[in-house]
Amino acid sequence: MKRLLVFALLALLARATEVNAQLKHIAAGYSAVSATQIGFYIAKDAKIFEKYGLFVDPVYVAGGSRMAQAIIAGEFPLALAGGNIVNVDLSGADIVIIGGVVNVPSFYLFVQPATKRYEDLKGKALGITRYGASTDVSLRAYLKKYGLEPDRDVKILQMGGQPEIVAGMQAGVVQGGILTSPADVKAKKAGFVMLANFAKEGIDYPTTSLVSTRSTIKKDRDTVKRFLMAYSEAVDRLFRDKELALKTLGKWTRTQDREMLESSYEYATNFVERPPRLPFKATENIVASMAETDPRAKDHKAEEFLDPSIYNELEKSGFFKSLGR
Repeated sequence: MKRLLVFALLALLARATEVNAQLKHIAAGYSAVSATQIGFYIAKDAKIFEKYGLFVDPVYVAGGSRMAQAIIAGEFPLALAGGNIVNVDLSGADIVIIGGVVNVPSFYLFVQPATKRYEDLKGKALGITRYGASTDVSLRAYLKKYGLEPDRDVKILQMGGQPEIVAGMQAGVVQGGILTSPADVKAKKAGFVMLANFAKEGIDYPTTSLVSTRSTIKKDRDTVKRFLMAYSEAVDRLFRDKELALKTLGKWTRTQDREMLESSYEYATNFVERPPRLPFKATENIVASMAETDPRAKDHKAEEFLDPSIYNELEKSGFFKSLGR
């Protein structure tokens, strides 16, 4: 009996090895341990990549500039990256956006309870991570939208990171701050309230995109297409299967705190694009913003930084509409 069990296990192992060998092996970069990148996590853990003939090795690369360097160096053909790829492309790189992960600033603005409206921000100090970071760019865009002049009407202070912003709020150094999840949970517990959910502010910004290179698409278009299909199905699962999403979030963020996971899930479903709509307007905005200080960005169009061909092909075929059926 034991011998039969051993043979059965060996047969299963051999079959698994055979199936694995038939998959296309690629490395793919992801830029943050964040709920906004959960589509990638689900595609990996739920074996959706395998469904589309891929075995994906996730590679964590912290920092936008390091991610861009890794893509340019050919360390992986596909990645989840931020809006700084526009700047990298202006320097002569080959990176293009093939789909949108988060096309708006993925932030909440939390403030003291006495601050009821955006007009009440005048004369206040708000915390961001770093000057020039997406928290800074997003807050300035929000203030200008409501006729408030950054640094004159509202003081903007860099705090370093999300925990530091919350600590500064609690200490009274700043009267509010730009937060993500799970920092928003800590802010709520400390008595702060949400003034703005940037998913609903109509501000377009390419916070995170699916990217590849023109040379990769030309050389191996099929792999790029299959990756986009797998990611898209995983995002659909995110919205349809909450328990799977919570389990996946718990694994990748290394927490089993149900309150934190629930907050992260709400955060993800607030901001993640379903399907991964191309960030034309968001890219246009960042190019225009860069053109104010960088002459290289002038006269460039958003289309130069995107390759919509695969997304458009899938949309035309009805692939996105077929998900979840």
